[in-house]
Amino acid sequence: MTPARDGAFHFRLKPLCALVLSSLAAWQSEALAEAGAPAARQVAQVEFDSGFLVKGNARHVDLSRFEHGNVVLPGVYSLDIYVNGSRVSRADVPFRLLGDGDRDAQACFDGKLLQGIGIDFRKLSPETASRLAVAGACLPLAEVVPDASVSLDFGDQRLDIGVPQVSLSRSARGYVSPDLLDSGVTTGMLGYNLNVYSFKSRGASMQTQGYLGLNAGFNAGNWHFRHNGSYNWDANGRSVYQNVATYAQRDLTKLASQLTIGEAYTSGELFDSTAFRGVRIATDDRMLPDSLRGYAPTVRGVANSNARVTIRQNGMTIYETTVAPGAFEIDDLYATGYGGDLNVAVTEADGSVRSFSVPYAAVPLSLRPGVNRYSVVAGTVRDPLSSRNPLFAQATWQRGISNLLTGYGGVTLAQGYGSAMLGGAFNTPFGALGADVTQALTSLPGQGRFSGTSTRISYSKLVPQTRTDVAIAAYRYSTGGYFGLNEAMLARTRAENGQSIDSVWRQRNRASVTLGQQLGERGGRLNLTASTANYWNRSGSDINYSVGYANTYRNIAFGVSAMRQRSVDGRMSTMYYANITIPLGKQRPLTVTGSVSHDSRGSTQAQTSVSGSAGADSNFSYGLSVNHSSGAGQSSTDGSANVLYRSAYADFSGSMGAGADRQQASLGVRGAAVLHRGGITLSQPLSDTFAIVEAPAAAGARVANAPGVRIDSRGYAVVPYLTPYSMNTVALDPKGLSTDVELRETSQQVAPRAGAVPMLRFETISGRSALIRALRDGNAPLPFGASVRDETGQEVGVVGQAGKIFARGLRDKGVLKVSWGSGDASACRIDYTLPERKKTDKGSSYQQIKAGCASIATAAATVTTGAPVVRR
Repeated sequence: MTPARDGAFHFRLKPLCALVLSSLAAWQSEALAEAGAPAARQVAQVEFDSGFLVKGNARHVDLSRFEHGNVVLPGVYSLDIYVNGSRVSRADVPFRLLGDGDRDAQACFDGKLLQGIGIDFRKLSPETASRLAVAGACLPLAEVVPDASVSLDFGDQRLDIGVPQVSLSRSARGYVSPDLLDSGVTTGMLGYNLNVYSFKSRGASMQTQGYLGLNAGFNAGNWHFRHNGSYNWDANGRSVYQNVATYAQRDLTKLASQLTIGEAYTSGELFDSTAFRGVRIATDDRMLPDSLRGYAPTVRGVANSNARVTIRQNGMTIYETTVAPGAFEIDDLYATGYGGDLNVAVTEADGSVRSFSVPYAAVPLSLRPGVNRYSVVAGTVRDPLSSRNPLFAQATWQRGISNLLTGYGGVTLAQGYGSAMLGGAFNTPFGALGADVTQALTSLPGQGRFSGTSTRISYSKLVPQTRTDVAIAAYRYSTGGYFGLNEAMLARTRAENGQSIDSVWRQRNRASVTLGQQLGERGGRLNLTASTANYWNRSGSDINYSVGYANTYRNIAFGVSAMRQRSVDGRMSTMYYANITIPLGKQRPLTVTGSVSHDSRGSTQAQTSVSGSAGADSNFSYGLSVNHSSGAGQSSTDGSANVLYRSAYADFSGSMGAGADRQQASLGVRGAAVLHRGGITLSQPLSDTFAIVEAPAAAGARVANAPGVRIDSRGYAVVPYLTPYSMNTVALDPKGLSTDVELRETSQQVAPRAGAVPMLRFETISGRSALIRALRDGNAPLPFGASVRDETGQEVGVVGQAGKIFARGLRDKGVLKVSWGSGDASACRIDYTLPERKKTDKGSSYQQIKAGCASIATAAATVTTGAPVVRR
């Protein structure tokens, strides 16, 4: 342990023998204390008999440095502080000798440090408070809080503090101090999702379609600049680029809010989600602790072949991918807003298209008492279906009034339009109930004014007795003159162009429900999602539903489902589906799946598939399937294959299929490129908040919490996803690391701001490693426990049994000094030369050499014995 240039102290783990000997010292000290002697004074009397070590040589070893355990010297230490097991901060902590004869310095605390660890000053005694008020006061924690404890870990530079809960200020579970939030570093990023899909049916030429989704961004300080867009092209040469959103954003920590400038979406919690260009300030619930927080839905469906799934919301393509035959589930959608149904289109290998809707409605709007949620937006409406961008403003507010009631309301104003909402959410014994009323006034050029009312009721309930989960049920009724903002703006555009507004459908009734029912302990689970809607100016109703049952028997999973869907010609049909999944084997099992589906229009599909994974991180997965279809007096059989490889740099996918009357193939790649101070690093697909790991010379080390991610040859890796405003642990697994590199730490914690990109530097010690068998003059083995240092005085190893030395951080050629006492009379010198490394040797094994250790005189000493300095 040695003071660094900045006055802080840094540590190095002692060799194993030092830890053993110091532990013996502590044990003997405790034994003496139990016998009635003061521990602090008795430690100095502990001595080690070197006769317990190897005879002959051990008596020459100086063991005095281990007689007082891990002695802490006075100074200021930069430490990670944990309170009752949870990290709260990193701070400079002073250590002082508190009494005469003390050898160990103890941590002491002033008022600022005590506030930082969460001590409730209102519960301190007047005497303690007055002592802390004195300038320069620094008290041991036990004198401030009775029964408190402090423990220092040298190796991890960690201070563990135990404090009774009654003495701490109350904070919600998962609370992260704003002082710990990391704003990240200046970074550029480009995420991409490329999918090329080709298909050919009998009598037709090959058709190729493509999709490229882009997520670009740049971070500078607390500002984050983002652009999301998609580019589509088809076999006819038509192509279009859609700008989904372009904006700048930063958080306002004191307001627990996000400031957004540019193109984005309103949240859709109270009013329907609307695309806008302007400025928004809105509460960000992610800034709340985990225990105080509150949705993009999961999209489920069935594909009969290697199919392309396209998801649109508000006319924008927000997601597209290729799925293997069988049931699929997409649960990684970006949350573009809480309102606006998702339109899902499934394009099969033969070119047929089926579509269905997934309700995207808000859950009941209950808040905790005293919690506020608000949003203020000003700008222009951004509607791809409209040629105008009228000015608009919107403000919403929610307030948790009591455990029973949450009140909310909002106002929307735009050119020729105004609406106001008032409502409340009630927590009742019968469930959470929300009810609100919206009054809207719309002026259409040449059509006059329309006034209407929309009433909405929503409900949510978990019934423990029956294990029924009504995730959300909602009903809305609107009068004939009611327009939402999006419909009103489109209607005004049509009216100004002299077109009929009847093509703008005005909803009359809408009902939706998402329900789950557990059928006993082993009876499986029933899930239902359904919605229906009709309109004032259109006949008929839109009905969409999906109902399914799933269960397992031992390790066999099976299920049945039914789904209402719309074909490309606009006709509705119902698909019935049943499947069974059987794993074969224990480690990396193959999975055999059989399924059958039947469409109410007369077509039937039967399918058998086999899937599995391989690779060190199971990062390579594959699947083979055979499909038989029949209907309309015809039948066909085809086969398909698909693969997915998740590398540290991108996800690569491919599929192909063939039958008597069709062929299909697709290629896809998803990933990102991150620009930072060390260059450009390729990455797996990124979330909005991610981290860069810097570990010099640690190529090959695996990032434990990101499958498939390893440190590259330049010492960098990208952790593709972090949770903002929460503590995230990033750990490195040294497996695969060169033996010539040592990680000084293997894990770090970080709490990033939303959109931030923190850079986590893991210090390493690099240099060649060797196992040296050294003998002194006369072929005597070196003393066990002797210290080994290089030319700079850095400790590189310790003598083990039979005079063997394991040394790390060596040069190709150099000098080592072995010391087992005070003075050069108890030291010798090793001149070593390591074998030349072969090009094929990547440091996967240790070098082994033999060397002599020559006695040295005081005047000839060429190696200093300064204490080591280890950089963190």
